[in-house]
Amino acid sequence: MAQEKSKQVKIPILPPLVRKSLESGLITPLAVGENRFPETACTESLNFDFQTIGAAKTRQGITQIGNTLSGNILGIHQFIDTVAGTNTRLMMVNGTTVYYLSGSTWTSKRTVTTGCKTRFADFLNNTFMVNGTDATAMWDGAVGTSFVTTGSASGAPTGKFIETFVGRIWISGNPTHPDRIYWSTRPTLATNQTVSWIISDTDDSQWGDISPNDGESITAMKKYKNTLVVFKQNRIYKISNISTVDQDPAYVVGTYSQESVVETKEGLFFHHSSGFYQFNVYGILQEISIPILDIVRAIPASAYTSVAGWIDPLDADHINWSIGTVTYGGVTYQNMVVRYRLSTQVWTHRSYPVQFICSGRYTDGTTFFNVVGGTNGKTYQYNLGTTDDGTPISCSLIHRWENIDGLISTRKIVDRIGFNHYGCAGFNVNYQVEGQNVGAWSKKIGQLGSYNTGFNSVGIKGRKIRIRVSGQNSGQAGEYHGYEIISSMDELIIPTNN
Repeated sequence: MAQEKSKQVKIPILPPLVRKSLESGLITPLAVGENRFPETACTESLNFDFQTIGAAKTRQGITQIGNTLSGNILGIHQFIDTVAGTNTRLMMVNGTTVYYLSGSTWTSKRTVTTGCKTRFADFLNNTFMVNGTDATAMWDGAVGTSFVTTGSASGAPTGKFIETFVGRIWISGNPTHPDRIYWSTRPTLATNQTVSWIISDTDDSQWGDISPNDGESITAMKKYKNTLVVFKQNRIYKISNISTVDQDPAYVVGTYSQESVVETKEGLFFHHSSGFYQFNVYGILQEISIPILDIVRAIPASAYTSVAGWIDPLDADHINWSIGTVTYGGVTYQNMVVRYRLSTQVWTHRSYPVQFICSGRYTDGTTFFNVVGGTNGKTYQYNLGTTDDGTPISCSLIHRWENIDGLISTRKIVDRIGFNHYGCAGFNVNYQVEGQNVGAWSKKIGQLGSYNTGFNSVGIKGRKIRIRVSGQNSGQAGEYHGYEIISSMDELIIPTNN
């Protein structure tokens, strides 16, 4: 019997794997299959922004403005005095009171019915206010005057929604006629300009019903360019003037929340139960939220009417939507905000200690801010400060799965790995291999230093791996670019006969 010859073992050394760009931002697992997932995307980017293309930067915080009240903030608006310039006021609604900001204190201005979402529109150097229950009223912003129901507010309908368009005030959401939209006359030519109203059911010269009694009601309206866009829960209607009030829908999606509708340089954007949409400058409707499909499907139906959106005023390029607490992939995200960049079409997501349910634009005379209202009686300047009103910001970024050599059938051994970052000192670096629960991150590589951190002899073994970088930030923002696997090899053993 012949003697078997000795065997040799070949262990393939793999070339370096470089993943140092995050230009595709957040894409959730349902949107793209694992083997087609972009190299430059991540499956979680919690409290990271992609302001610099290719890099992830820890976000800014929120800073309280005014004193603390209690319960939901139901509306925020800054009235701009365009005549004297001395009566510009930031207003907020909480409980049964409409407040204006005086110094650092919210000061009472009007008593209203409790619990009603409130909207505002400025016209004829007054701010007009509606809440669906109380009489439509207006205020000129002067400290010594009050909201009044006389003048241009006299005879105005009660409604939930208000807008200015083609030189008129438009009101909808009347509790008796939920499909009806009213419009005022154009202002008189007198020095003290006023408008007037006709709301009688027997005279339809200043109102029109939009697809009445169709099982839905008006939920929002917003002007864009030369069109007043009117929303129901699952329909959109367009109005170009008082003689063309649509009876048939232009599109078969709508919105449940007025506050979700955001006007931008590229059109109107809004939330619907099926996703987030753009109504663009050409009047074309397009869904934009496929990359975050897991998040869209995780928003509970009970939260649809509370979705609130706003656009960053400094760059006019980032839309934020507060969607409440959502759970997907075995992880619960408290008070989530999803954030979309118009110019790059990139998503990310955030989490806050409080849910925001309304927003407004505010200037302190020097800088423009977004002001957001929470469910905790507080109002905040958004994207200001290094903490969330004193709470450190927890950040987490998860890279896509990597099999390194292009094969899922081989088991790899990773020996050396380096991370490209500036700041993020103390952030943990963890990893998963195949077969682990989605939320299990007990396997640790180490902690990042202050600048470009490397690790030797990490000993990761798996057919595929993915990396997570996470930590808390309460100071200078950290910037993270990605990692490079410097040294790895296949564990595949190939016996050969000599």
